[in-house]
Amino acid sequence: MKKLVLLIVAVFLHTSFSIHAQDASDSLALVHADWHWTKLGKGAQAGYALIPMFGDKQSISVIKYPAKKFKTYIIDAQHPNEGTTPAIAKRYKAKAAINASYFDMKKLIPATYFASGGKIVGRTYSNEFMRVNGHVAMKDPKRHQIEIAYTDTAKNNIYPSEYLELLTSGPMVLKNKNIPPFPKNSNFYTKRHPRTVIGYDDKGYIYFVVIDGRFPDYGAYGASISEVAYISRYLGMTDAINLDGGGSSTAWTKKNGVINYPCDNRKFDHDGCRKVPNIIIMK
Repeated sequence: MKKLVLLIVAVFLHTSFSIHAQDASDSLALVHADWHWTKLGKGAQAGYALIPMFGDKQSISVIKYPAKKFKTYIIDAQHPNEGTTPAIAKRYKAKAAINASYFDMKKLIPATYFASGGKIVGRTYSNEFMRVNGHVAMKDPKRHQIEIAYTDTAKNNIYPSEYLELLTSGPMVLKNKNIPPFPKNSNFYTKRHPRTVIGYDDKGYIYFVVIDGRFPDYGAYGASISEVAYISRYLGMTDAINLDGGGSSTAWTKKNGVINYPCDNRKFDHDGCRKVPNIIIMK
């Protein structure tokens, strides 16, 4: 009996150590990667790196800015005002932007709850409930802070009067630095895809992050939702939420244009941007 207990303890300790060792290895790889950073002014910066992580590589673009020195907006640009993330961002004279939440690709309208300008402009489709469990929102009239929190989107009873803009998405990947459990029986969660994330840290910075995918020959393998959560935490975020991914994933700055490798044109370049009905900008 003692031998069995000791064996179980040994296996547990070995497994636990292996997980933490891998965690530390991937974290160090991200921190010490060959990041290419561009200063955007007033403490904002945009960076890109190709990083050996999770047994393969991750192509990661990051836009990071001090919230108090910029304003953040969630832009409603649904049909007939839809466009690519760069096109909408330029229209609103943004300094940086990422694509936002899920949408109906046939109608080019939001497929998740979206309140903007005191009006509800989108409701969550029932088939989105499996992944939409949070929101990114603006309450601050000066637009120096964003709110990322869990939301019961199935109720669709979020009142727009409380917010300047509120857009649901998901899943939440970080809350108070904690990674929640994710379903293991869903390809959306477990398979690697291009991903987009928004989050913030406890030092007052907001992050726009895009993880490229569908180009393994170039080292852009994409990430599972669990890997997205770890990348977000490694970058220093305390709270983060997953946005629309796949061909929509786009990170843009006024200074450098598209900094990631969008996959909608199936080419590893900066031109494959998809038309979307909403984006998040800073200016």
